Amino acid sequence: MSRRFPLGWIALGILLSVPAPLIAAPPAPDSPGLAQDKPPAKAETDPTKDSKNMDETVAYPMAKVLEAARQAMLTYGCDVDAKKEKPNYLECQRGRHMGVMVGSGGEKITVTLTAKGSDTRVEVKTVKGFVGMAGMKNWSTPVYNEIVKNLKGGH
Repeated sequence: MSRRFPLGWIALGILLSVPAPLIAAPPAPDSPGLAQDKPPAKAETDPTKDSKNMDETVAYPMAKVLEAARQAMLTYGCDVDAKKEKPNYLECQRGRHMGVMVGSGGEKITVTLTAKGSDTRVEVKTVKGFVGMAGMKNWSTPVYNEIVKNLKGGH
């Protein structure tokens, strides 16, 4: 009859063979070098936080707003569908990816423009599809903010 070593003894042997610095306790949270290593909180890096569909008027002609909207969509990983593009309308769909939620991404973003004298009404909407809806986000506010930034020459 062969004698088996219990898993506990094997684990102890492995643990003892690992050099001490690899199993040392992590540095205290208030140590000087740790603050710069800490990634920013999700709220600071998530451009879609508190995002909602937008309906605003900007003091720029429609053609200029259309080009700014196209660039804004590209900034957020959304390729404009040339077949659906019109002088007052853009539509794009963000690519799907595997994220925390299966099937994240895939949101459809639309920009509808209406001339109001020398100004332009800008409606940015995010449409979430049924598949992967839980992992989808509203991109309207970041896209609108990028449109305004592009119009002001910030790109």
